[in-house]
Amino acid sequence: MTKVVNSPVKNRKTSTKTTTTPKVTPKRSLSPEVLKVVNDLNKKFGENTIQIGISKEKVVIKRIPTGSISLDIALGGGIPEGRFIEISGNESSTKTTQTCHIVREAQKLGYVVAFFDVEGTSDLEYFEKLGVDTSCLIYSRPDSMEEATEGMLQLQRSGQVTLGVIDSIASMTPNKEAESKMDETVRMGIPQQLLGEFFRKWQSNNNRLCREGKTPFTLIGINQLREKIGAYGDPEYTPGGNAKKFFSSVNLRLRKGDWITEGKGDNKEIVGQVVKFKIEKNKTYKRMQTGEFDFYFSEDNSAGVSALYNDNFKEIVVCAVEWGVIERRGAWFYYKDGKYQGIDSLIDDLKKKPELVDDIKKQVIDLATKIR
Repeated sequence: MTKVVNSPVKNRKTSTKTTTTPKVTPKRSLSPEVLKVVNDLNKKFGENTIQIGISKEKVVIKRIPTGSISLDIALGGGIPEGRFIEISGNESSTKTTQTCHIVREAQKLGYVVAFFDVEGTSDLEYFEKLGVDTSCLIYSRPDSMEEATEGMLQLQRSGQVTLGVIDSIASMTPNKEAESKMDETVRMGIPQQLLGEFFRKWQSNNNRLCREGKTPFTLIGINQLREKIGAYGDPEYTPGGNAKKFFSSVNLRLRKGDWITEGKGDNKEIVGQVVKFKIEKNKTYKRMQTGEFDFYFSEDNSAGVSALYNDNFKEIVVCAVEWGVIERRGAWFYYKDGKYQGIDSLIDDLKKKPELVDDIKKQVIDLATKIR
């Protein structure tokens, strides 16, 4: 039986404060001297180097769904395009799997994706189970940090690849380290220096792509969560240095929750786990958002969820009830003209009507992202 858990969106409060309308500054024209400087700079450095005024299209943040509605709500609608997103967590916290869900959703939008498998832990069957279109996936297993970073930059400069994934940042090895013997001392800070240079070039390339009217390059860096020895305060950190932290727009941290079990006694079996998330940093929406969702790694589950997938139907119902899109009275659920006794009957109907799922999901996302 599917069990209803507390909604990931907690303690939602409607503000009663009255807001003052900001004063509108009257539009004014720029002096001919300023216009001449702007024109001269555009001639020297290229068209649209400097623009006068900010159009609405320039500031709208497009987003890629994550495959989890509760995570989409917490992020503000999905991961922001044209930014660096770090996804970190402990071992077996579904970091790579959740990233592949994002890759699948990006491909549905028509984006070309590059996946650099530095750890060498992915395979064709794994990608296909997650719904990734491997026929057009750019895939590489780089043997050095230099190869991985330069390869990603070249794909970005082409303007044809719009999403890149590095799995993982902690596994990238500089040539100097790879070519040295185990007992030789390697100068400290080489990976951090290379990553600092990489992110500076990556942002420079993105600025150029935006100037040319092309889609900026979105980069996801999967990272490991480690602990400092004898540290005061929070000992957890992610390898890669400070440049990585400053360039990231979103820092998403995943953790393992409780096991999902079915059966009793000797027949008891673990079929999935609860995945908890916390958004440590978000420059495009509210930060420090938390939540959880159910993830299944076994096909033999009563929820009817495919292996390596999240229980999206349960998530949609829980979030829709929380945001008032679906009305709940005791054991009964109401949506428009539909009336369902129990969450299972509602989920069964949603599985038969994908258009209904899209409709409910859109309403929930629109309501949730209006409150910032």
